[in-house]
Amino acid sequence: MFGTVLIPLDGSELAEEALPNAKGIAERTGAVLHLVRVVPIDAPPDEAAEAREYLSRLAGQLGDRVQLSVRYGHPAAEIIDLAQELADPIIVMTTHGRGGLGRWLYGSVADRVVRGAGVPVLLIRSGLPQRALGEVRSIMVPLDGSPLAEAALPYAVELARRFDAELHLVRVVETPEIYALLGTHAQAAASGEVLAEIAQQMIDDASNYLNELAERLRAEGVRVESHVLEGLAIEQLLAFERERQPDLVVMATHGRGGLSRVIFGSVAEHVLREGNAPVMLVRPAEPEENG
Repeated sequence: MFGTVLIPLDGSELAEEALPNAKGIAERTGAVLHLVRVVPIDAPPDEAAEAREYLSRLAGQLGDRVQLSVRYGHPAAEIIDLAQELADPIIVMTTHGRGGLGRWLYGSVADRVVRGAGVPVLLIRSGLPQRALGEVRSIMVPLDGSPLAEAALPYAVELARRFDAELHLVRVVETPEIYALLGTHAQAAASGEVLAEIAQQMIDDASNYLNELAERLRAEGVRVESHVLEGLAIEQLLAFERERQPDLVVMATHGRGGLSRVIFGSVAEHVLREGNAPVMLVRPAEPEENG
């Protein structure tokens, strides 16, 4: 599942903040580390030579199983193309934080890579303190009950096994949407009872769903806890992340063929921008067309 850990670098210390997490994953999974730097298409030969020398210096600090690439072109396009050439890749890269901007900004290179690579992308917001560099002890997996969101599970489970980490499966039941249907009419009280029953059924369904997943994973030897939260998805997921402080969040993004409620550009984007943990985004496989 993890054959190559691809780390795009631009020469900045902010981009290099991805290295500890990338190295930790490579060591635990046996994957090859692959460092890449992209230079402009019209860059002079000495710039490419400097880029390779830079990567070589970093490689000397990372062990023996390290490969290097210097590519010409647009960073996002070259990263995506290189990922397609590698065996079972995961891309690990930084985004900018609140306090400063790297040369590769969230919303540009990282955004394009997530949307176009078709492989898992681990995004690390620069400037955040890392509690244990390269270590993963707990993993948060937001789920919404859809097969699309569950596309993140195999990667989370594999990392949990490799790091002996605990999985936290989290589903938010958005009950405020139900109660928002209440008006000020005379039948509001009766309607409130009906809506309360509907909300409770949603909570029960979410609990049953997570419990079934958790029991299956426990039978496979994975340590796992399930959590059903009530409220708005973004608010509740961020509150859970801040309280539990997982070392990693693994969640699905949308693909071209369909949308999960846990999608890049909404919930995932807020968790990345406002949370404190690295976020691995997994895009579900495209559905096969019949005919």
